Amino acid sequence: MNASVTDQRRTALRARRALDPALRHAASQRACERIARLPLFKRARDIGLYWPMTHEADPWPLFEAFSARQKPYLPRVVDGSLRFIAIDPTRFRHRRSALGITEPVDGLQRPVTALDLLIVPLAAFDSAARRIGMGGGFYDRTLAQVAAGGGYRGPRLLGLAFDVQRVARIEARPWDVPLDAVAAPARVYRRATCPPRLR
Repeated sequence: MNASVTDQRRTALRARRALDPALRHAASQRACERIARLPLFKRARDIGLYWPMTHEADPWPLFEAFSARQKPYLPRVVDGSLRFIAIDPTRFRHRRSALGITEPVDGLQRPVTALDLLIVPLAAFDSAARRIGMGGGFYDRTLAQVAAGGGYRGPRLLGLAFDVQRVARIEARPWDVPLDAVAAPARVYRRATCPPRLR
């Protein structure tokens, strides 16, 4: 019998918390280096990232790989889902939201469908790039907008995590929007039907 989503989330988060801070930093760097080598990253112009919460894999090393034509965005919670704000990573105003999430204060809000690539945090993942989130549902609700549009326009979805967050198998739920891949320090885990341009 498969473990419940709650148990898988708890196990993965416990393993993530147990990582030494220096190891977490080095592992985030390696995972970001893997992302930077993906053709998908190199081609993307508008790229959604996230401000890492405690113990999360940190996407900020990716800024070293951004080209002049690429624009980073950070999420802000608006009416229960996420909108994306273009930022200058060297200087932008931010605040701590009521949910404890650091988010941009000002800037033009864009819907998720305006992005070419969205890098998402996660609690746990499996080798088929299925994801368990933290339980707030913000990414699920936001990405449901893409699914509702028939997938005509939306970003490619890439999880970022540590290898210790991988679990045996995650049972997909009806509201889950599949990731194209998950980048971890050891390797990139791709969905079976992952588009060839990610390879």
